[in-house]
Amino acid sequence: MATYKAEIKTVPTGSSYTVTVESGSISTAQQEIEHLYDPIYIRNLRQVSSGSSSSGSGDVEGYVWLIGLLFVIWLLANYWMFIVPIGAIILILAIVNWVKDW
Repeated sequence: MATYKAEIKTVPTGSSYTVTVESGSISTAQQEIEHLYDPIYIRNLRQVSSGSSSSGSGDVEGYVWLIGLLFVIWLLANYWMFIVPIGAIILILAIVNWVKDW
């Protein structure tokens, strides 16, 4: 689905404003705007972004998360003898703090 923007006017004395809808086509976007807002007019209806799931920024973000996850796994595998005792101490302190507040 794609994102569409349009300028609409809903009352004769008011000013126009911009609305955004998600739709599969421009005609469906116009129908959706007419159904939701019952406008006097719709102007400058345009597609502002495509809804494709294979965008470049989404792919890069996925790779960054994957690399970060692999780095954390590498840290845990190589430095577990430090991480486990420190994690246990933090867990004990958190439990003591929770019991104290309870």
